Amino acid sequence: MIWRGWLSLNYLSIAIFVTVYLLIALRNLRWFKIPIWTIMLTGAVAMILSGVIPLQTAYSAINLDVIFFLLGMFSIVAAMELSGLLEYLTARMVRLSKTPQRALAMVLFGMGLLSAFLVNDTLALTATPIMLGLSKQMRIRPSVLLITLALGVTIGSVMTPVGNPQNLLIALSSGIPNPMLDFLYFLVPPTIIGLLVTFLILKFYYRKDLAESAESFGSIPLPPVRDGRLARLSAWAGGIVVVGFFSVGIARLFGVQGNLNLGTVSLLGATIVYLLSGRRREILASVDWGIVIFFMSLFIVVQGFWDSNALQSLLLYLPALNTSEIVVSLGVIILISLIFSQLLSNVPFVAVYIRVMQSAGFTGSNVKAWVALAGASTLAGGLSLLGAASNVIILEAAEVRGSGFSSLEFSKIGLLVTIPNILILYLFLRIL
Repeated sequence: MIWRGWLSLNYLSIAIFVTVYLLIALRNLRWFKIPIWTIMLTGAVAMILSGVIPLQTAYSAINLDVIFFLLGMFSIVAAMELSGLLEYLTARMVRLSKTPQRALAMVLFGMGLLSAFLVNDTLALTATPIMLGLSKQMRIRPSVLLITLALGVTIGSVMTPVGNPQNLLIALSSGIPNPMLDFLYFLVPPTIIGLLVTFLILKFYYRKDLAESAESFGSIPLPPVRDGRLARLSAWAGGIVVVGFFSVGIARLFGVQGNLNLGTVSLLGATIVYLLSGRRREILASVDWGIVIFFMSLFIVVQGFWDSNALQSLLLYLPALNTSEIVVSLGVIILISLIFSQLLSNVPFVAVYIRVMQSAGFTGSNVKAWVALAGASTLAGGLSLLGAASNVIILEAAEVRGSGFSSLEFSKIGLLVTIPNILILYLFLRIL
């Protein structure tokens, strides 16, 4: 039976898929400069031109809800960046601190909570120069605040379906009926407890750095808001989108269905920005089109791999998932997420593992299993420097400004932080 399964495989699609993922792994080497979105786009084009996947199947494989969401949120965040609003809010937040310990807590909790409703990669890029400026004010090693920022945006983004790309992919592909409220119910408690535990670990780990830090740094300069009108417009649009996310969830609780979901609400907010702003072309040019292309290509590559039957055959060798044994399945999902998110990028891993779970019978009603995948794959990003794109973004932005931290330094504190966060996640999923 197994032998017949292997005979029915499409080896060309397997070869394309394996090549794409090997190149994604190689991108972590400094001499390999091809962006991840270019690698995935090449794989998608290869799947289509080789005839592995028909063109119409490739078109239908693309999840437009995800693309709409990304276009909408990236447009709003781009407007916030252009106006200087994000930099201003970050600096304003850390300026409230009066001691090094409070500054550490403000960075961890403040960035964590912001990342729950804005894309964490964008916050990582925007906040890095602020962390470097704050480290000078505090007379502390820049790596202390940079690593705190990286862990904050990773852990904080766990608790909503819009905090990071992999959560969004799960929310819109799994069939969860009410992703915003379901994510909040299952993931807010472990996230808040996880942030508290992380703060205590960081406070102890960096106790010598904090003790030597200057006690007064409230004079950190506030960057100017460069475009007040655009800042107000993007803030209002962002607020409308967040309220819309909750409104859709509440409406579905009462059985009200419509054309609004996470994707269309996000696109509505972007439409408001483009309609009322005079800087439309600048905002459009600032959208992270690389990630949009990456997701469109990812859907095609994963569909081609699924059609090859290789994944179905590999399931015979992976730990079994069973909807009727949720306790065991939760452990398997969390463990596999923790391991494979280090080998692959967490977004490509999640895209493939969604298919694995669906083939094992998991549907939108199995909410706990899906949020376990979301939480574990995201928290896995704190285990190593290469575990999350936001880590690399922070390091690259810091190195351009003559600062940074080593992979070993990140992994030491990352291991101490990630393991208890994973255990907290598993414990709460067992309780709730």
